[in-house]
Amino acid sequence: MAASSDGKNERNFLQLHRLVLDSTRVLRAKFDSFVPKGTLQAWLPSYKHLKNAQLTDKQISHIRKQTISEEFDITVLTSLLRNFCYKADLKHPLWNETNNNNIGPSQKGEIADIVRIRNLRNEVCMTCTHLMSYKHCACTCYSRVTIC
Repeated sequence: MAASSDGKNERNFLQLHRLVLDSTRVLRAKFDSFVPKGTLQAWLPSYKHLKNAQLTDKQISHIRKQTISEEFDITVLTSLLRNFCYKADLKHPLWNETNNNNIGPSQKGEIADIVRIRNLRNEVCMTCTHLMSYKHCACTCYSRVTIC
């Protein structure tokens, strides 16, 4: 009986993990569609604007060293999309929604999808902050990365 439950938990964990990884690729592709190839550093806003976008000094320092968005995590991508790519829609009420149950299926569009991805990632990461058992390793989520 326990083996069956362990298998189901493992499958659920892997599906959620895969969803978060795939959604990061989707956000990256959307971000890259706003930034012409090879122009990331010229495109990036000033330090002050990045700080106003609620990015940490460590995140800002990291993205300033990049020439492509490949190294940006889901938090950085979401913040850049919200604050710079969709700046005209910065006051859209969905940006402040933290519960995907409040975003109905009739709410379509890129902002709704980005917010759903962000909320799912936050929910998964919040669950991860407690020590989780995955096979023979203990996984703990530190901010943006699951470490086993």
